[in-house]
Amino acid sequence: MLAEEIKKYTNKQLAALAEELRREIVEKVKDCGGHLSSNLGAVELTLALHKVFDFPKDKLIFDVGHQSYAHKLITGRDLSALRKKGGASGFPDPEESVYDPFVAGHSGTSIGLGIGYCAARDFAGGGEKVVCLIGDASLGNGAALESIFSSEQKPKNFVVVLNDNGMSINKNNSALFRAISKATAKKRYRKINSFFSKKFKETSAFGRTLRRIKYSVKGWLNKNYFFERCGFKYVGPVNGHDLSELVAVLQNIRSIEDPVLLHVVTQKGRGYLAAEADPSRYHGVGKDFSSGKNTFSEALGEHLCSLAEIDKKIVAVTAAMTDGAGLCGFAKKFPERIFDAGICESYAVAMAAGMAKGGVKPVVCIYSTFLQRAYDQIVHDVCISSLPVLFCVDRAGFVGADGKTHQGLFDISFLRNIPNLSVYAPKDARELRDTIDFALEEGRPAAVRYPNGVCPDLGGTQKIGKNCLWEVLSEGETVVLACGARAVARAADAQKLCGKSVMLVNCRTVKPLDEKLLLSVKDRQIYTFEEGYADGGFGSAVAEFYAERGIPARLRIVGAENAFVPHAAADEQAESAGLSARAFADILEGKEHE
Repeated sequence: MLAEEIKKYTNKQLAALAEELRREIVEKVKDCGGHLSSNLGAVELTLALHKVFDFPKDKLIFDVGHQSYAHKLITGRDLSALRKKGGASGFPDPEESVYDPFVAGHSGTSIGLGIGYCAARDFAGGGEKVVCLIGDASLGNGAALESIFSSEQKPKNFVVVLNDNGMSINKNNSALFRAISKATAKKRYRKINSFFSKKFKETSAFGRTLRRIKYSVKGWLNKNYFFERCGFKYVGPVNGHDLSELVAVLQNIRSIEDPVLLHVVTQKGRGYLAAEADPSRYHGVGKDFSSGKNTFSEALGEHLCSLAEIDKKIVAVTAAMTDGAGLCGFAKKFPERIFDAGICESYAVAMAAGMAKGGVKPVVCIYSTFLQRAYDQIVHDVCISSLPVLFCVDRAGFVGADGKTHQGLFDISFLRNIPNLSVYAPKDARELRDTIDFALEEGRPAAVRYPNGVCPDLGGTQKIGKNCLWEVLSEGETVVLACGARAVARAADAQKLCGKSVMLVNCRTVKPLDEKLLLSVKDRQIYTFEEGYADGGFGSAVAEFYAERGIPARLRIVGAENAFVPHAAADEQAESAGLSARAFADILEGKEHE
């Protein structure tokens, strides 16, 4: 395996291999889509780590995994079907390789995982090194900072490699990044150097003394006592593309037991000119480097702009997802009214609660999978006080190629049980706009969930309102309560496939339920259909409604089974879960077990 062979490579051979890996990464991402810029920037660093450390005996723990493609290639994984059904995951995964100790898809977790593993290792009397690779944007995440600050004592044989490329998906503007970055240290040093040069001649005895002070200041700036005081020996900044320097420094680090934080400076998009010029654009791309279309995100961004023109109190809040959440236009038009919290969803929601208390109208745009990480703030800071924060929950349902770490299948279950919070699921972009208007008018905590990708306009004429929660799209004897854009679309297709007389209902409010409609159909055969986990989901809410009233409804709940969903196209995931239009048509006709 290449990972074993490169321990014998010279630095010159490693440099040649780095270029070969870059070409392979570009080719595979062009064919399959994936994360390009971040992976290109970490190639030399990955090779140096594998040359010096003894993986998988030593442990390499990635934070997020956006920089793991070179690691995957040299540990024997074929990326020809990257992020496709049956192919390699876009993130580290122990089911894929012994070289991946943990699944990684969300940021901020690596340091805590590493410290925990070190504790277990020390209990067992082991001596392996534990290496965590984390980006500068992820370092600002609350989980990462808690891991660093929780104790001044850090385990031995523990190395944190900070990959500093100055970027999240977009430019990293956090104060923490500015405090630790090499660029900031250089800028400060230039100012000090200029001051000393102008004030004193270095030929004098006093000038020579000041020169020594000047270099001491430079050393202090690069020392980063921020990390030293947290129990690490700080090393760096080191050029992340200089293999000779990287290998030499890592060999020195490996020879000591002290916990070390190695600060490595890299260039996001390195080696591919288009990605170097626009690393944000090439952070995550589709096949042929395309940018994916998202009907709902685009509609959200456009509608928020139009609302903000009229209502000066409307602001947008996101967590390092300005592009993905459809807020680029809003950011350009209202730069003073968009707040990017970085990869810190808990902070984003808490900040929004503070805004709402102060009379502002925050619209918080976060992917479903990442909103999970702010659950306590939703409950504690927003909903207990019933503050008017609107959550736009993007990427709800099956997410496709990002796989099991990113699925948006939990949000109905974890949101609908929170008091004071309304939960909506519009069926198309037109209804999304109406729902946002309605939620803002209500002036209470609300969440609007919607999927990614291109979604058609499904028609219908009834605007959502207090007296018009759900919408009947067709009349028939059998009742289908469909919740969410894809569920409504597939239920409509299933109706055509089975040719059955169906009363198709667009259940665009998960909470509150349309109790009047539910009571009107209580004696009929009812199916609920949703693209979310059946356990605790929309169908469960309907079942609870009837059970609480002692109504013996004939109810069938159709949703995703309680299992993690691997990477594949979203339609393939739906098909595998038995939630395709054809599968639902078979259920309506009683054929699913034939």
